Amino acid sequence: METRRFEPTRAYLTKSYVGMALIAAAVLVFGLLIGLLISTDSDVGAHAVWGALGVSMGVNLLWGIPAAILMSPYYRSLRYEVHEDEVIVHVGIVTQSVKHVPFRTVTNITVKRGPLDRQFGIGTLEIQTAGQSGSSTEAEQKLVGLEDPQEVYEMVVKALRRFRAEAQPAPAPEGA
Repeated sequence: METRRFEPTRAYLTKSYVGMALIAAAVLVFGLLIGLLISTDSDVGAHAVWGALGVSMGVNLLWGIPAAILMSPYYRSLRYEVHEDEVIVHVGIVTQSVKHVPFRTVTNITVKRGPLDRQFGIGTLEIQTAGQSGSSTEAEQKLVGLEDPQEVYEMVVKALRRFRAEAQPAPAPEGA
């Protein structure tokens, strides 16, 4: 089997920016609600709404600007490779990492598509392994932003089956 290489589609970057905008809007709405609740106190008055909105905007600027600046380089850093015996994930901006997921440790493979993923026509392939660190519900590796995650899933499953068939011990000779 030849090595297949994948990168996330541009829709993943767009989905990430839309997700950040939705979070920023939620922070503003939360700030507005807090301001409205505080403003019901007759000693505080209506200016509490403006103060809470100002704090919400400040919070959005603190996380939103760095996130928006780093999202594109992070997207460009993502690369995936499917080999005969492993999946390799390249990721990182400042700290670049190459993560190997050998087929001998794979216990489960899942395709996930959240609401935004479905909206943008993309998905994620999650790979769980026997030696994963931490929780048993989290995937060891996630191949995010795939245009056709089902195709990559089938390719990995096929390679996994081929690897496991080749790894089976040979039967003992009769009479041994």
